[in-house]
Amino acid sequence: MKQILEHLVPFPVDAESDSFTAALSSALVIARGYTDETPYWCTQNRRRCIHCSPCGERLLERHQLSFYHCLLTASTLAFGFDYPWDDSMEPHSLPGFTGGWRWDDGFVNGLARFAGFSYLRFDGTSAQDEVLSAMKSSLDSGFPTLLRLEKEMEWVLAAGCDADTVYVLDSKFYALPDQWYSTLRDAIVITGNTAPGMSYKELLERIAAALSYKEHTALEGVIMDTLGHVTAENAMDTAGMMCGINSVLIEARWHAGEAFAGAENLLCDIVTNKEIHSRLRDIFEARYTKEGNEETHGIGWKIWDAIGVGPKTGYNITRQSAELILQRDTQERLKRLFAKVFENDRIVCGEVRECIGQI
Repeated sequence: MKQILEHLVPFPVDAESDSFTAALSSALVIARGYTDETPYWCTQNRRRCIHCSPCGERLLERHQLSFYHCLLTASTLAFGFDYPWDDSMEPHSLPGFTGGWRWDDGFVNGLARFAGFSYLRFDGTSAQDEVLSAMKSSLDSGFPTLLRLEKEMEWVLAAGCDADTVYVLDSKFYALPDQWYSTLRDAIVITGNTAPGMSYKELLERIAAALSYKEHTALEGVIMDTLGHVTAENAMDTAGMMCGINSVLIEARWHAGEAFAGAENLLCDIVTNKEIHSRLRDIFEARYTKEGNEETHGIGWKIWDAIGVGPKTGYNITRQSAELILQRDTQERLKRLFAKVFENDRIVCGEVRECIGQI
């Protein structure tokens, strides 16, 4: 009998670059039984949604994005300058991630403890019947499965079946080819909802460790040195390096700021001291998202502007980027902007550490 789970949210939604976190966010919308009627807290207006703008007609997407904010923050991916599945980066700017990393068990278990869900995990060596049985059993109970197939870095969400045909979701909803199992790399079968198992203090300790990680700190010196040695031969590569780093930080810190700005989200579910959380909300907003405040998100737009990158270039560098970065004024401007990014991280880290000491 054909079975399709309800309340599907295609992904990515808005600025979501990590396929796993986006797939898991859409999975949690289903697993937690969210509908278009589930109240949504609007961080911009600091109130529950009253459908004052078009985004209020897409509440499931708003809920999915809220999950993404919090999951990226709890995983610490919101505090790096690269994503750990990117094998072109060595070393990574976050602790606990080495070359060739592929969503290891500790990473997934940490998110399961934070978000409150149970799961089974399989890979391509698992018996096909065993995996399909687990997937169908979870579907019967209203829970989807995350799959990683031939596209090694991309995840899809199995949210339906008809006999042996499996239906999946990413940016669209479609049936997998009959031989899909031969391409299976990873399967995370959600089996239920649980109480969160990560304390607020542990969450803050993870964030502090990420923001004070030696490679995170060292990157500032690497950026300054690179900008001090731009030549005609390396200008294009240097512009690409600056654009790549910025493309992660402008998005990632925004997610962190939004996670702490929420009043009803996954992060709030584990808050034990509202006064401390309010204090951290203010510092995350001030340093990461508050417009006109030398916040990291706004600085990211200035960095893109300095190298001629924006919507018209698809947020990619062009030959003009190389020409711009050869100019001393551009180099000095970029140094000042990146220095502020690292300063914001240090200030947030210091506040987080102070709060840890008071919990």
